[in-house]
Amino acid sequence: MALTLTVRLRHGRYDAGDTQPSRAEWPPHPARLFCALAASAVEAGDWHALRWLERAGAPVVRAAMHNVRPGRTDSYVVTNQREQKPGSQSWPGRTNGARSRAFVTPACDRFAVIWPGADPDPGVLATLSALARRVPYVGRSTSQAEVSVTGSLPEDEPAWSELAPVTLGTPGAIELRVPYAGYTDALQNAYDRGGRAWEAARALPYSPVVATPEPVPTHLSPWDDLIIWGFERPSARINGDQVARLTLALRKAVISRVTDPVPAQVSGHGADDRTHVAFLALPDVDQQHSDGHLLGVALALPRHMPAEDWTQLAKAVMADPLTRLTPWSGEPVRLSQGQNLRTLRRGRWTGRQAGTRTWVTATPMMTDSFARPGRSYEQMVAKSLRRAGFPDVTEVEISTAPLTGGAIWRPRPGSLPPNRPKKPIVHARVTFDRPVVGPVIAGSMRYLGLGLFVPEEGSG
Repeated sequence: MALTLTVRLRHGRYDAGDTQPSRAEWPPHPARLFCALAASAVEAGDWHALRWLERAGAPVVRAAMHNVRPGRTDSYVVTNQREQKPGSQSWPGRTNGARSRAFVTPACDRFAVIWPGADPDPGVLATLSALARRVPYVGRSTSQAEVSVTGSLPEDEPAWSELAPVTLGTPGAIELRVPYAGYTDALQNAYDRGGRAWEAARALPYSPVVATPEPVPTHLSPWDDLIIWGFERPSARINGDQVARLTLALRKAVISRVTDPVPAQVSGHGADDRTHVAFLALPDVDQQHSDGHLLGVALALPRHMPAEDWTQLAKAVMADPLTRLTPWSGEPVRLSQGQNLRTLRRGRWTGRQAGTRTWVTATPMMTDSFARPGRSYEQMVAKSLRRAGFPDVTEVEISTAPLTGGAIWRPRPGSLPPNRPKKPIVHARVTFDRPVVGPVIAGSMRYLGLGLFVPEEGSG
């Protein structure tokens, strides 16, 4: 069961001062409503019901917390001071004084004070209901109100927010005065000696109850694992524009070592509807002094690659380790695994385990579509990402130049495979509609090193 006191502000306005007269009280304090009930008590049964209510614990408050318009009125009012000189024309012997009073006009003319676990007996509930019907206003006398009592939770209002007691020190908490055991007697004592209700007040910290947001599902890349090699030192520095030449050499070396028949997802032949193994070159990128030269190569393995195909590939490059590439005549490029450079760590290209929303190209991306009127580069990039198996993007930034330090400008002329259609090559920064666990690779040459993205730190 629950006990709810619902207040409807007859004029949609709540007149009550905060601790500072220049500010209006909002949200309404439960103790103020309790005081309004106490001011209407006339019988012993009324005081008994109020003493029951004061022991019911701290209530929650539901009220409109947004679009609350503050206001202020300045006027002369009759004071309690008495003078022999003429003052108020309506109250002889009393003086008029200028008063400035603050009020608020909330978005909803109703608010509720709720004791969710309260279970009053029928007699107490009936007495509280009768008390509530006798309440003419809540706050100042100008704040006319209708108060009702029910033994259940109220019907929710779209504009309402719920505030509940929290522990002391909770960030952003506000203090609301509440009834407490002995509050009724404290109010009576204050009245008997000519004191004010606030002298008997006690406050608790309250905070809005924030609903836990639904977790956003993380999207997993179509590629699951990376096998990474670094270039052995000393070796000649390899510029980033050699990305296509390195990946072509890597693909040739790997396929030559895989026993026949070469799995379709490794060769790319006969697996048009499935993700292939991606042959990558890893540039020094997105660091303070990154210059985009290549530091290693990698294989990105499809997430749904059959176990026997994965084993066949792993044996080809790891059981008999791949240690050299020959992308050009002359001295081969020597490879080794286990290097500790940041660029050569798996997490650098997959991002955080919880996923990352914003990614930026480390190698330029060749779109899957041709440019034509009515089709923007942003649309082509988004389409290529969806085609590669990634979710929708909410933002796309396009540039002909790199968008992060060290990203590769363009593949060296003549280094791309022959007979490759000349599709747009761009750099992009994209934000997905959900966190993505990488690697993120997209575009027409995603299996040969282009369109490799790096997660942007701090993008969530």
